[in-house]
Amino acid sequence: MKERMKKVLAVILAIFTIVTINYFYTTGIKKVEKIQLEKNLNTKEFVYNNVNIKESNYGKDIYKVAHNKEITPFNILYQEVVDEKINKLLEKEYTFEKPLMIYNPYGTNKNSLNIYFKTEQESQVEYTVKVKGLEDFTRILKNDNENNLTTTHKYQIIGLVMNKKNTLVLKLKDKEGKIVDEKEFEIDFTNLKSTVATKLKVKEGSSKEELSDGLYVMFGHDKAYNANNYLYDNNGILRSELILEGYRSDRIIFVNDAMIYSYKGNGFIKVNGLGKIEKKYSIGPYTMHHDYVLDQENENLIILANKNDADTIEDRVLSLNLNTGKVKEIIDMKDYLEEMHNAAIRPKKNTYGGTELDWVHLNSLDIIDGEDAVFSSRELSMIIYMENIYRNPKVKYVITDPSTLENTTYQELNYKKVGDFISQAGQHTITYEEKDTDEYYLYMYNNNYQGARTRPKFNWKNYAGTGTYQEGHHSSYYKYLVNENDKTYELIKEIKLPYSSIVSSVEQKEENFVTSSGMSHCFNEYDKDGNLIKEFQYTSKKYAYRIFKYEFNGIWFS
Repeated sequence: MKERMKKVLAVILAIFTIVTINYFYTTGIKKVEKIQLEKNLNTKEFVYNNVNIKESNYGKDIYKVAHNKEITPFNILYQEVVDEKINKLLEKEYTFEKPLMIYNPYGTNKNSLNIYFKTEQESQVEYTVKVKGLEDFTRILKNDNENNLTTTHKYQIIGLVMNKKNTLVLKLKDKEGKIVDEKEFEIDFTNLKSTVATKLKVKEGSSKEELSDGLYVMFGHDKAYNANNYLYDNNGILRSELILEGYRSDRIIFVNDAMIYSYKGNGFIKVNGLGKIEKKYSIGPYTMHHDYVLDQENENLIILANKNDADTIEDRVLSLNLNTGKVKEIIDMKDYLEEMHNAAIRPKKNTYGGTELDWVHLNSLDIIDGEDAVFSSRELSMIIYMENIYRNPKVKYVITDPSTLENTTYQELNYKKVGDFISQAGQHTITYEEKDTDEYYLYMYNNNYQGARTRPKFNWKNYAGTGTYQEGHHSSYYKYLVNENDKTYELIKEIKLPYSSIVSSVEQKEENFVTSSGMSHCFNEYDKDGNLIKEFQYTSKKYAYRIFKYEFNGIWFS
């Protein structure tokens, strides 16, 4: 019996040894392979040999880029190689009648088509996308020349509809705007899918005013951190999908005929009008959240960020220089509102399920004259104006209901309310609007939400009508007139909006107002008097983070 037991144990030991050796051998092989792959992905020769432009099934004479699945569009070598291979193809002459057409060559715009050709006379191009059952999409394409006329044509065409057969109509126009030639192409995108609706449900409002020009950009659909940027036209039709790697974008920044937006948790890309990534930026040991804006005077992005492995979240501000790529932490809000930080109660879990203290929850900002900034704190229902953000940051004033500041020394910083209204609660997208030297406007999406996890005993009695996470009567567009001489703020305009306790946005677009009520699964456009022009309704398990509207002139359009 003992001998038999010894044999069984020996067999078990042998099997264990073989499995262990095999595991470490396989793991070692995989590790070596991973190291080699990472090396290859940073080698021009490897990328060049694994990226090819070939025929596609999207239509006659339409090409696509085929590449090793490990090579992503966010590899700058991929961008360089595609550029080289397109330039090689362009050694052949392409005409208006027979252009070079490549589907989304740089991998940044899912439903796009790049087109290249030359003409004998200087001209511009107007195009229309036609899809059965949907409204047409017409734009004039942008050239690099100041007068928008050229003989060398290269464009990225957007507006093509996924999961549909498209007819692309190109019209060649001379300098007087007369059509000198016209050509149609059939584009078959029936095998291209999106995770969002091709057409949204649209509700007409009472206003007869026109919608503003542009495309609505949906950021962070379904709270997904791998959602793309979805561009909808004024008919609620999906016209473009900008590809991201991991983190949603919070907005699009336009600089020198290029777009800058976040594509992952700690990175930005600069994308030109052809879809090529010209530059990448990293913010290193930080992770962005909620918002970033352009400081045009200093050529910086100002970014709301978390410091990785810190004990608090959503309380730091970075600057990222767009020329040098240098990143600097310029504000740690704990240093300026220490009493509010010290009074915060740490819940078992924060909004995101972690244990970090989310005591201020900065969710938006705006830059003023390249020196000052205004911040929105959702957790404190507070607007914070800081001066000299680069050199010697200081809180100049705050705007909040006085009950928020009880038993603190910040009461003297709080501007006085003029008039009978409820101060903002849980607000988003704080925006500065210039008026004159001593007075200016601040407008925002007033969520009208009484949520504050780190202040569980706060008495909301001064916030009559505020809602909970799930329910509320309405949110509002709020516009304050701020007077720094009198140290006052006055509500001069309010538009009642569909209720959204958290995610939301508002912007003034021409004379209209574009708003997003994430928890109500809609975004709206109102006229100057606050009357609804159109409401766009989408489906989502959670919500979309925010919606802004851009014209994209100087990028794709003239």
